[in-house]
Amino acid sequence: MRTLAASVLCVITAAMTVGCSDDTPTPPGGGPAPESLVGAAANDAFAAEVLTLSVGAESSDARWAGEGLIALSEGRFRFEVDEAQPPAAFQIGTVIGLGGEGAENTVSETVGGSIGAAGQRCWMNPHAPVGYFTDTISVEEALRVTGAVVESLRGEIEQARMIDPALDTFEVELTPSATQPDDEFVDTPDRVWGDRWILGRLGGPIAVELTDAGALRSLEFEFGPYEPYSLLGQQHSVDQVSISARFAPADAALALDPPDCQAIE
Repeated sequence: MRTLAASVLCVITAAMTVGCSDDTPTPPGGGPAPESLVGAAANDAFAAEVLTLSVGAESSDARWAGEGLIALSEGRFRFEVDEAQPPAAFQIGTVIGLGGEGAENTVSETVGGSIGAAGQRCWMNPHAPVGYFTDTISVEEALRVTGAVVESLRGEIEQARMIDPALDTFEVELTPSATQPDDEFVDTPDRVWGDRWILGRLGGPIAVELTDAGALRSLEFEFGPYEPYSLLGQQHSVDQVSISARFAPADAALALDPPDCQAIE
């Protein structure tokens, strides 16, 4: 059996109850409580200047995956999609996050794209979720809700229950506040990451894994229903979307230097 510090798989349900207590239980045999292990890992991830982040999203008819850099405490990221099936209808470019919420804080960076001169680096806000797909969640929303989950793990765990000591698995409930606010909150200091309405639609548990050293390694969750953005206004609903994310130390800085060419309102 691995020790709790070696690897932890936490299951976070959407069945949230009101109230929060600092009297967290201690696992049999002593040692840190599950809430402490997960909360410490999330706090360390937020304290990191920058992390490498790999994210994949999938629904019944579409999927995408990519990698980038993220600064969790600042709501900033730089992310590129490596694969998409079916291919996106429009050029995604590099998805740039300048803030953890607010539609105006995410842009698509292209070189020689639909705006600017040949070979010129440009930022554009498409007035739609950046990196949107017609049959699954957009890149922008997926990265934001990933940040929101980690942010809530820092101090919005209601309680944790050991499921299987042999597998070091736990069932954890978040406080109802994890789903709030359910709209934009520009300039509100209480939150970094938005799109928290998604946490109110969790269709099952969220799995969180820690490294041998107790650092945040990965998380997975499913939610639905979800209505992908439609350029032509032909809305339809996707029953379920799955998101997986992996974190690792970064060996590069997160550079978000704005170019001269911008189409942002």
